Amino acid sequence: MYTADDRNIHSVDEITDGERLTLALWFSRDGSSDEDTKLVSLLSQHLLYKNIASSLLPLPASSNMYWFSQDQASNDQFGFNICWARLHILGYDIYFSQDTSCDSDVSELMLKPVHLVRGAELLDQEFANILHVLQVVQFFCWKESALQTNMSNIDCKVVKLSDEQIAKINGLNSVLLNDVDLASRIFCRRPSNLEENGSIYSNWTGIVAAIAAWEDYVLKLNKQIHFQLPYWRMQESLYNVQLDA
Repeated sequence: MYTADDRNIHSVDEITDGERLTLALWFSRDGSSDEDTKLVSLLSQHLLYKNIASSLLPLPASSNMYWFSQDQASNDQFGFNICWARLHILGYDIYFSQDTSCDSDVSELMLKPVHLVRGAELLDQEFANILHVLQVVQFFCWKESALQTNMSNIDCKVVKLSDEQIAKINGLNSVLLNDVDLASRIFCRRPSNLEENGSIYSNWTGIVAAIAAWEDYVLKLNKQIHFQLPYWRMQESLYNVQLDA
């Protein structure tokens, strides 16, 4: 058991670049607090009643989980939606496929289909929700170098935004991203080599390539979970099951 006293002194190094990610952990001898058992049960139910295709798409949690403000107060007047801000800092915006307004409920917005926007261009590719498009964009940023080699035969349809569409995007930005400076400080990041030479913004083929690559990647992870789940059920614990060569 790890004790939180002077016998186990810990420290945190200063972060001078990028962002700090913190994972909260807790320990207990109470078996009812065993998270592995709960997660195995949830995974069993999820995989039993959903087909693989639908289980790949992420579903947002409560909208309060995605709101960040300087004082951590859930006040929509000061702060930003984390998903919205991450996309904006990466150079993208969101356009909702269905009719929306600045007065729309944020929880409902998180579930609506969206299109990805960059500048005055809209990619004619519908995503299931904002988490779906965020995962694809971040996957592209992660795998951009590898994806560059598989983009020669990719077609993508891009349309120019109308003034009305731009006004809707700006209106939602004013609600969901009303503290751009704070978002820039929180999500600051160093530009990649592709961004520095401008190739990441030259066309949309990288994002289109990332859509299929992300689906393949998540499908692979899904299959691994299907394979390991019976072992997790037997042990009531999550652990890495070695696959036979």
